[in-house]
Amino acid sequence: MSDKNPEYIYGVNAVTTLLDINAGNRKIHEVIISENKRKKKRIEKIARLAGEKNIKVVTAGEKDFRDITGGDKSAQNVIAWVSDYNTGDIYHYLKNNMRADSKLVMLDGVTDIGNFSSILRNCFAFGCDGIILSRKRSAALNRRVSRLSAGALEGLKIFRVTNLARAIESLKEAGFWIYGTSSERAENVKDMKDTEFTSPLVLVMGSEDRGISRIVSGDCDVLFSIRMSGRMESLNVSVASGIILYYIQEKYERVKN
Repeated sequence: MSDKNPEYIYGVNAVTTLLDINAGNRKIHEVIISENKRKKKRIEKIARLAGEKNIKVVTAGEKDFRDITGGDKSAQNVIAWVSDYNTGDIYHYLKNNMRADSKLVMLDGVTDIGNFSSILRNCFAFGCDGIILSRKRSAALNRRVSRLSAGALEGLKIFRVTNLARAIESLKEAGFWIYGTSSERAENVKDMKDTEFTSPLVLVMGSEDRGISRIVSGDCDVLFSIRMSGRMESLNVSVASGIILYYIQEKYERVKN
């Protein structure tokens, strides 16, 4: 477990999810709570969770807490001092943790922190197992992402791989269907509503300016697009991820019922 870059995680949601799940296997050195907010219910829950896990809880005076956070209001009167996020091994996941209904998201070249954070929130909300990123051309996994994602980073396993195409090959061998998004209107691009979305599945999404790379696109089992009736040619990648993941969830629910 890496402890090279200790940092502070800010905010009630982020710290709560960290204590509940800690998908990044961070070492939690201590939780620091602002003295004048100690009795708030959500803060009390955090203190209780930390105590149950034998994690040190420190109560700081208002001035000391402000000095630590630099007055950043996003701290919401609670922070956790932690090690850096540890990414998972996709091959270990395929061997030990995948299920028949597993959902993964693969991001090809999405580097914008705001978009990445929103995608994390969508994945956490709709029950994805994790997100696959390339070691190059991908967003960092830091305090800002944890805060902007409302703690979703702490609840999702992130897999970094050297080569997305090679990872897709292994995913297919394990039984995953690979569904890639496209803004093109071509014969080989289905409408989302005509797409089966057979599980286990991987949803592949690219950056807004370039989309999915040619090599990755060619490795997808199905390419599809979201039909739009307005004048916009494409949607923001984080917005599109929310629409697609919601649609997949609703489709699965209809099949179950």
